[in-house]
Amino acid sequence: MVPHRWTSEADKNETEEDEVSPPAEETFTIRHLKQGATGAVKTWPAAEVLLEYLVRRGGLRDVCDKIVPDDGGSGDVGILDLISPPSTPLSFENLQSELKPYNIVELGGGTGYLSVALALALNSIDSSTPVRRRARLICTDNDRATIKNMRHNIARQPLNMNMNKTVRIEPLDWGSDVGGEKFSKVVTSQFQEKTKKTQLPKEERPAEPEDPIRLLSHLIASDVHYGKTTLEPLSTVISAIKLRNPNVAVILLLKERSPNAVADLKEQIEAKVQCGLELEEQSRKTELRGFLVSVRDVLHRELPDMKMVEC
Repeated sequence: MVPHRWTSEADKNETEEDEVSPPAEETFTIRHLKQGATGAVKTWPAAEVLLEYLVRRGGLRDVCDKIVPDDGGSGDVGILDLISPPSTPLSFENLQSELKPYNIVELGGGTGYLSVALALALNSIDSSTPVRRRARLICTDNDRATIKNMRHNIARQPLNMNMNKTVRIEPLDWGSDVGGEKFSKVVTSQFQEKTKKTQLPKEERPAEPEDPIRLLSHLIASDVHYGKTTLEPLSTVISAIKLRNPNVAVILLLKERSPNAVADLKEQIEAKVQCGLELEEQSRKTELRGFLVSVRDVLHRELPDMKMVEC
């Protein structure tokens, strides 16, 4: 079950708390700040819609495996209908075809709702399920009060949810260095397989990744684009991650807040990837040959002017 039921009340610390009904028939609480950055003062509806897309509608599949209309090479692939029921209902078995966990980074996590709910949806699976693909996440933002509140939201979850190990909260500026060496260490710590190397013969010990960013399987975000103010930094961090890890699946659900805002973002990501490829080795050029960003209009009853961006 995707989280859907909300109640709100104010507490003595001038915050609001929402109780959510998540996938495992349990509840978890998300605290919102009364004042602060946009993403911290409420959980925006786009996060709930993106959660449904990722869990129920095959959103975590590789972009090339998704059934979309022929785009004629433009990257624009028609309408994503989130009103009609999925033609083939997904089960956890559909989503978990491999044992290797999803390694997911969320940009602009705000309250932390999407990362927490996604972790529960993928990790709270009945023990009888024969094949499971769990999730590990790093939820990021760049505002100090927002980061503090997200860490509070992780720490307050029941111990049996194991949320402190599953979801890590970290600051991340949207720059071309993707957080630099510090963030790379965080990625390694969260996503590197925890094999005890000393128990294996030297020749069987797993090698350290050439670039920790290549450990990512997915980069996700909801409602993080506000036109000209976010165009440059958002396109920069996405293109930088894609250049360092061509296999990462980038999935963004964005509200079109100004004319051509999403089209401009698509153009900037493609241009920066192509520019970066001029400096890359041949193998990376091959992995990103014909790179395009796909954009779909989202058909949804309650959220107009939404676009799904994937690459």
